[in-house]
Amino acid sequence: MAGVAAYWCEGAKSKPWRTDVQVQFINSDPGLIQLFLRWLELVGIEPERITYRVAMHPTTDEFEARVFWSRVAGAPIERFYRTTLKKPNPNSRRKNYGDDYHGCLVITVRRSTDLYRQIAGWWAGIVGAAVA
Repeated sequence: MAGVAAYWCEGAKSKPWRTDVQVQFINSDPGLIQLFLRWLELVGIEPERITYRVAMHPTTDEFEARVFWSRVAGAPIERFYRTTLKKPNPNSRRKNYGDDYHGCLVITVRRSTDLYRQIAGWWAGIVGAAVA
């Protein structure tokens, strides 16, 4: 249940303007990333179906961020797609910078329409049981 709840809180969901249904999880918390990856393993997702990408501010050291997330995910850097740089906002008062900031890790499961629909169903069951 923890993996389903984590996904429904932090994963990409189908919306009227985003109708593709694939499993994509984005977070900056290493523990939550590890929990989600372990959950994917438990539901039978092969490591070859998982892709990784770092999303970060341009002031962050890209190589260090990739090394950090590679260690957290237990995946070689070669499995990481090109890093996405967040557009700078000159009016931002963000506090996520410095040596402890590594951006976010984006985990995408290829060929995951069925898994996405299962997660949505499991979540509906959890919510239904909670309000019953």
